[in-house]
Amino acid sequence: MADYYNCILKFIGDYYVGVKTYGNGIKKGRRSKKTEAALKEEIRKIEMDSMLSDVEKMVKITVLKENWSEENERKNTATKEPKGRKLTMKEREEFSDLMDVNFKCGDKYVTLTYAKEDVSLDEAGRDFDNWIKRMREKYGNFKYLGVRSFQERGTIHFHVLMTLPDIPIEELKSSTFQSIWGLGTVDVKKIYHLSMVGKYAKLKNYLLKNLCEFREDERSFGKRLLLKSKNLEKPLVIKGTYKEIMEILNGLEGDLKKVDGYKFKLEYLNFIASTTYRRIPKKGES
Repeated sequence: MADYYNCILKFIGDYYVGVKTYGNGIKKGRRSKKTEAALKEEIRKIEMDSMLSDVEKMVKITVLKENWSEENERKNTATKEPKGRKLTMKEREEFSDLMDVNFKCGDKYVTLTYAKEDVSLDEAGRDFDNWIKRMREKYGNFKYLGVRSFQERGTIHFHVLMTLPDIPIEELKSSTFQSIWGLGTVDVKKIYHLSMVGKYAKLKNYLLKNLCEFREDERSFGKRLLLKSKNLEKPLVIKGTYKEIMEILNGLEGDLKKVDGYKFKLEYLNFIASTTYRRIPKKGES
């Protein structure tokens, strides 16, 4: 077994797998830390590279900054000046994976808004946690994954995916469900279509847009990014060499159909390539 990996296999639910490949190997059990000086030097080299277009330079610099920012964000948070930032690729993938693995058609999409103005994030966090407790008292245990964003009037609101049972129409008409929140309006929709990738993943793209806007707002500084239950499942992830991962991938039952992919060039990793496949059972297989 090699002491490095340059490929990751991710099982996303029962029907999808993702493969991420790195141009250079990454040593297992260690994470390299790039100094700010080294980061600036890599950015300078990218900016001076006449072979790259402006778009290619922007992409490479963005990925470099994201990786460096994520490593250093947890240091001395209390002493930093509050400011927003871009959502990192890792944060996008975490939300996407949790949504893909834990939610399906038939689950619920709930939006909570406030009637009053000027609700702080701390107050909203307490209100949300209390709402979850009251919901579980009535509907039992369930999974949830939520995001926040600020409305134009400046007040926070919530978008939440939930594995709730079907709610009787009588409860919705009598405002019983609304009263559990009790601080404004509640909109609940049954999810009839969920796509993982591309333009068809409208709900995921909308939630990611809200997540980006929340993280870019300086009011989100130092706050948790996702509202999520502890019973959410994570995708199974296997790290290994490209050869090892391809052996596992080729040994899976059924066929694989590519549904999404991208590739970035990076100096310190050479490149990052990611491909998502849908697993298609062979005829006769259930």
